[in-house]
Amino acid sequence: MHLAPRPHARHRSLLIAALAAALLIVMGLALWSSMPTTVEAPAKAGAAPEASGFVGALLFAGLLLIAAVALLAVWAGRAIERSRHGEALREARVQAQLLTQLLDVWHWQTDAEHRLTRLQPPRGAPASAWGQRSAAQFLWERFSGGELRERLQAQAQLEDLRVLRSEASEQPTRWSLRGAPRFDAQGRFAGYVGTARALDDEDAQRIDGQGLTLLMALLPGPVWLLQRDASDAKQLRVTRGNGAAARLAGVDEPALLAGLRWEQLLAALPEDLRRCVTELAPGRTAPQGAWSVHLQPIAHDGADGEAGTEGLLLAVLRESTGEPAAPAPPSDHESFSYTVSHDLRAPIRVVEGFTRILKEDYGRVLDRIGNDHLDRVLGAAARMNNMIDALLALAQLSAQPLAHEPVNLSQLAGFVVEDLRRHSPERRVQVRIQPEMMARGDPTLLRVVLENLLGNAWKYTSKHADAQIAFERGAYDGRQVFTVRDNGAGFD
Repeated sequence: MHLAPRPHARHRSLLIAALAAALLIVMGLALWSSMPTTVEAPAKAGAAPEASGFVGALLFAGLLLIAAVALLAVWAGRAIERSRHGEALREARVQAQLLTQLLDVWHWQTDAEHRLTRLQPPRGAPASAWGQRSAAQFLWERFSGGELRERLQAQAQLEDLRVLRSEASEQPTRWSLRGAPRFDAQGRFAGYVGTARALDDEDAQRIDGQGLTLLMALLPGPVWLLQRDASDAKQLRVTRGNGAAARLAGVDEPALLAGLRWEQLLAALPEDLRRCVTELAPGRTAPQGAWSVHLQPIAHDGADGEAGTEGLLLAVLRESTGEPAAPAPPSDHESFSYTVSHDLRAPIRVVEGFTRILKEDYGRVLDRIGNDHLDRVLGAAARMNNMIDALLALAQLSAQPLAHEPVNLSQLAGFVVEDLRRHSPERRVQVRIQPEMMARGDPTLLRVVLENLLGNAWKYTSKHADAQIAFERGAYDGRQVFTVRDNGAGFD
């Protein structure tokens, strides 16, 4: 509590100046009275007493002038000080009014009898809220409960006091009051100043958040809610997601999604979904097979009344046909493809994505060995992705009907060898392919067979300087056969 200085302390300098002026006047009078009125002297020196009296009067007048100037200087100094203090007080009042206008809670003030003298709605409140202000009303008549009246009469601090606010046409609402007693310059109690916050609005927001979490958990498809980062307005971070979103991102719990950056989320998505989300503009919807991808902006009203984007809602929802129908059970092939493409690939995407981010952001502070370890992790993730792609391709091939048509095996083998040389340009391998080898079968499956046979021969001849691979036609037990031979490691 700050008390203003007492009156005698405030005018102490003025009193001291007045005493000094009075002392000067008294000294002048004493000097005047002590001067001789008659002087016994010869006639020719008759002008001396008159000169002496004139000098005394002049000295007395000078002392009076000095005293008057001193008093005038002190008065002018006090006037300037009062003017400066008045300007500072006016500036402080203007700043206090501006601060109250920026508050996002109600601002109230009472007099010494605890009657409301001010009840100001928060910033951005509707116009109807300003009509609810009332004067000459006790604070406990507007807010009740929580021993409010007893605390006010005891002039105690109000710290988050839970009260009820009653209106004639509305149900009572729960509020939280904060307040502090204020005192005037003489130290006398002058009332309270404080804030009021509606708790029902906070409860409603909390219930809305819980309801949103439950709704997201019931959705079969992945849903992410992103919000702008407080430290970087251009950066979006995940605030919540459902179980499907967690599984797709390769984490165990939806809570672990919080804090994930937009780039990290895109890196964790499957390639087709990532491409679709990257090309999708906010507020648009794009089909993705039997699903639809929704990217909706979350807007908020700015201080100027214009809407701004605060976040994004990314949802992958199943398309509705308009007719309720029982879902068909997935086949073994569909279950296998979903497991491989999502459950197995999701952890690899997370490992690859975070490793790539680690290398890009912190690779410069790591030594050569550390960067080599990161390259090994990226290489292993790439190999695992290739294996998954091969499994998916094999699963798709097994689900398709077999084709029976003439196939040029020599041409297929040439294509496979060209791919092997392209991936390992440093190797010098002598490959001999017998021309015009024809067979009947499925071209796709036969290419897969040649890729495996020639790929194994290419792999196990890597330690030979003079590597040789041959693909030719022969006979075995009276039947035509096609063989792949090499001089690398193997068995009979």
